Amino acid sequence: MIKKSTRLLVLLAVMLTVLTVVALALFAAGIPENNTEDQENQKIPENNRTNVTISPEEAQEIAAKFVKETGAQVGTPQLSEIEGQLVYTVPVVSNGTSIGEITISAITGKNMGGAGGVL
Repeated sequence: MIKKSTRLLVLLAVMLTVLTVVALALFAAGIPENNTEDQENQKIPENNRTNVTISPEEAQEIAAKFVKETGAQVGTPQLSEIEGQLVYTVPVVSNGTSIGEITISAITGKNMGGAGGVL
């Protein structure tokens, strides 16, 4: 009888530990990084925006062609400047979770790569 009780308590303790770890991981995954400084550094002067020939909707359509994950979709493109080039960063989302991003040139519409993208 004591062996059964001990085994049951150990099993219960292991289950609680696993649940706690999973809950903490899920909680931590939902906390966005504080990247306001990065966003401020990526503000694009208004005169550079006039060079953009690809709309956000077009960038989204182009990026969707490169998504290989079944059930994943593209999110809302964000215009930014990377190494002097205007690009749209298009998130790839699956079940509400960001699983990557595809970078599309805002000038040519070319896939510039990125996690989830194909060069």
